[in-house]
Amino acid sequence: MIHTAAPTPVPIARSMTTARRIHPWLGLAALPRLSASQADAYQRSRTAERRRTLSGLTVTLAFLYLLYAAVDVLILGDVVLLSLGLRFGLILPLALVLFWYQAAPARPIRAKEIATLSVVIAGNLVWCIILAASENVAVLDYYYAAVVFQMVVTIALRPGFDLAFQASLVVAAINYGFIGFIEGVTPGYVAYHLAIYVPCFVLTLIGAHQLESERQRAFLQLHENETLKRELSKQNDALLRLSSTDPLTQLPNRRGTEAEIARLRRVMQPHDLENSALLVIDIDHFKAFNDAYGHGAGDECLRQVAEAMRRDLPGDVHLARLGGEEFLAVMPVAETAHAVLLAELLRGAVSALAIAHDHTGDDNRIVTVSIGAACGSIATEPSLARLFEAADAALYAAKAEGRNAWRVADPLANPLANPLAGTAAGERNLDRPTTNAAA
Repeated sequence: MIHTAAPTPVPIARSMTTARRIHPWLGLAALPRLSASQADAYQRSRTAERRRTLSGLTVTLAFLYLLYAAVDVLILGDVVLLSLGLRFGLILPLALVLFWYQAAPARPIRAKEIATLSVVIAGNLVWCIILAASENVAVLDYYYAAVVFQMVVTIALRPGFDLAFQASLVVAAINYGFIGFIEGVTPGYVAYHLAIYVPCFVLTLIGAHQLESERQRAFLQLHENETLKRELSKQNDALLRLSSTDPLTQLPNRRGTEAEIARLRRVMQPHDLENSALLVIDIDHFKAFNDAYGHGAGDECLRQVAEAMRRDLPGDVHLARLGGEEFLAVMPVAETAHAVLLAELLRGAVSALAIAHDHTGDDNRIVTVSIGAACGSIATEPSLARLFEAADAALYAAKAEGRNAWRVADPLANPLANPLAGTAAGERNLDRPTTNAAA
């Protein structure tokens, strides 16, 4: 008895979200820890959406930034020319270059995020220069708007948390580096300003952290689901191959043959399958071989016969083991001449093995095969069944004439009536009467 091992189960992917611990008093969900390959896949997965988002945000933020020139005109009348010159002469060209840079699909999305943050930081720097140049006391109230830049680099642009944190530090350094140059600033004003800016700084970073955490977790969940589906698909494919393959000979079994014929019907036109060849191959006196030499030798004989036939077959021929010592070959788009050549090829391949068999009860002292072939349609199940019956009847006719031979029958007529026949000696007989014989 042949024992076959089931396909080794593919380990289901374990969670890829090994957590980094964050100080529990912050109450933050831990950011997932991505491997290098996962980080690359994560960036690729968000590229298309981020490209559109960044382009839209660039237009919106540039418009709002330039619109605030009107606020400068209304509040800071002493620096109008400086404001218009820096906003429209420096930041507007930078925004246009940024928009062009973002439009290139080949550039990594992280590089585009860094470029966008850089332009925002440049806008923050220009704003601080404008306000530091003004001697209007209203600039003190206006400077509270510094928190807007903090919100832009964290919540509005939604970069990765590491970029948001670094940009926040740079923005804070610029804002508080210039605060000492603001007209009328006092330590008390700085304290009031910090009372507003610091909570905004912390809360926007918390928001950026949570956004990044949720994005990564959603990606990892999708990634794990896709991985699970692929692994399950591989297991299903392995089980399908196992159920469709004869474990002894590694040839397709009956189910594998049904699947192949179904595939041919899907990929080929019905009229192309009208002329096909079907061959039934049976090892002669195999029961006597098994009884005399043992089942182990019988199994080895089956393996060698299967390998010899498979090795010499054209690539478009489907060879399968139906069970026991019986095999089946299917050749689509084939005429009778093709069936004759194929039958003789298979018969000769097995005979050339010269596997000793002293219990045949006839003149043959080696393992041989008898073959019955028929040509016709495999386009439908009824036509396939008729073709198989004709080939099977031709097989028995070949055995009745001494085995180690083949016969080709017309499936539309009685397969025993004047079939084309061949033997080991190459004899062809169109008229010899035949009778069924034992294997």
